[in-house]
Amino acid sequence: MSVDYLSIAHGLSRHAELKPHSIIYRLLENGESETARRTFAELDQRAGCIAGWLRERGYVRQRVMLLLSNPLLFVEAFLGCLYAAAIPVPVAVSRQRVSATLEEIARDAGICCVLSSEKEVLCRPDNHSALGTVPWYELETIEGDWLAPQAHSDDIAFIQYTSGSTGSPKGVVVSHRNILANEAMIAAGMRLDARSRIIGWLPHYHDMGLIGNILQPLYLGAECLLMPPASFIQKPLRWLRAISDHHGSVSGGPDFAYRLCVDKISAEQAAELDLSCWQVAFSGAEPVRADTLDRFSERFGPAGFRRAAFYPCYGMAEGTLFISGIEQGQPPHYKPVSPEALARGHSKASGNEGDLRLVGCGFSRFGTEIAIVDPEQGKPLEDGRIGEIWVSGTAVAEGYHGKPELSAATFAASLPHRPGRRFLRTGDLGFVHQGQLYVTGRLKDLLIVRGRNLYPQDLEDCAQRSNPWLSPNGGAAVDLDPLQAEGRIALIHELSREGWRRADPIRVSEDIRAAIAGEFGLALAQVVLIRPGSLPRTSSGKVRRTVCRRMVLDGGFAVLDSSSRQTEAVQ
Repeated sequence: MSVDYLSIAHGLSRHAELKPHSIIYRLLENGESETARRTFAELDQRAGCIAGWLRERGYVRQRVMLLLSNPLLFVEAFLGCLYAAAIPVPVAVSRQRVSATLEEIARDAGICCVLSSEKEVLCRPDNHSALGTVPWYELETIEGDWLAPQAHSDDIAFIQYTSGSTGSPKGVVVSHRNILANEAMIAAGMRLDARSRIIGWLPHYHDMGLIGNILQPLYLGAECLLMPPASFIQKPLRWLRAISDHHGSVSGGPDFAYRLCVDKISAEQAAELDLSCWQVAFSGAEPVRADTLDRFSERFGPAGFRRAAFYPCYGMAEGTLFISGIEQGQPPHYKPVSPEALARGHSKASGNEGDLRLVGCGFSRFGTEIAIVDPEQGKPLEDGRIGEIWVSGTAVAEGYHGKPELSAATFAASLPHRPGRRFLRTGDLGFVHQGQLYVTGRLKDLLIVRGRNLYPQDLEDCAQRSNPWLSPNGGAAVDLDPLQAEGRIALIHELSREGWRRADPIRVSEDIRAAIAGEFGLALAQVVLIRPGSLPRTSSGKVRRTVCRRMVLDGGFAVLDSSSRQTEAVQ
């Protein structure tokens, strides 16, 4: 699908002219029943009025923080900013008064005002806050003269702050050209069009929810049904029931979402669903696990779910969102890799039962180029070798707001055989096999023990399987002393609620140690069993391993048991 408009804002204006009464968004505020909806004409009218109000107050090309938990209000505010050529800065709504993260974002972005709502009254800052002098406005009270879209393709569309899983949040500057290029890649890769029906629960203030669920329908002229993330987390059945009841064809999320469905939805409940309408079940934002795809397909196959609907993909905010994805309609590709080869930077299989099954994340499109590069020497590696993933293309964002040196280092890398080509250094590790990209982990999270490269998610997954009292997706493997070649690896893991009350901490710790030693030949320096829900995460759910490491060293966790031993590789 190709478009000839300058921005997503112009796309909304076009759709409002062609099919004004067609519904673009429906809201299931409780995750079950429709509570609000917007047609293309209604959304165009509201966005234009907000734009007029912003222009009257001189906020054109200024950074406007969007602090809105209601997805429909957020959409109106976001598009109002785009219509006015103001620069929206979406942020997560905190349960407390202005959080340290919001303070940091506000200072970094140079926020001129905050658009919020009556519901976010608890987020209001006090006079001692860095946001205390910034004007706050409730969206419900905003009215202005309608203004047509003012944006141009090279203008900054919005600033997307990264989740901070490996450090402090950074503002990714995304242009209208970046958005349109990325939406075209998504539409082509997933074979979407105006007939697609998107079901989304992902946070609207992060790249996957914003670009994939909210802006893709605007690009296509399609319909989208939205529900708050908490509705899904509290009761995962709501997500699949919405797909079943509303005949959703496109929906997805990180790997943990599919695992949560398997863990929380019974076979009897699954039998009541009809998932035969689900054509694209995208999985990204964290490692895609073969075991998760197997378990989900087995549980929901009787409900009409097809394994070929799974759509493993890879992306990040610095690439606007989508970087690579498989061929829609084809089953996912698996690549067996021995842990020993992986530790030495190769992707060879041993043929033994201990081989890991890695899931292919497809290939790039529309001129986007992926290279696997030695991160230290800056030289491309041959297929099958593990290195840093570098990306070049129109959808790659402009850089980090207010950080020219970091932007140059991250967004302007070059390769000897591609003179003049600008590459994004993703910080992710992976390899290419038979044209498919396989992602193996984060460069900053990589654990190096006596010359071996270990990926924390592999250790975390192994630990979780070792004992039933451990919470799903609740672990973090960190190096307590990364400057030492021996590596002092600690494994932090949440217990389930029942486990916190009943588990034998010594037995759980021993099970974790035995599993890690058996699979990786590694003796853990420390096992830390922590209270349910206390593992540090970003607002998008990613584990903040850097924070975990600091909390272990500082004794910052509420610990059920913490036992230490001298680290040594098991021979």
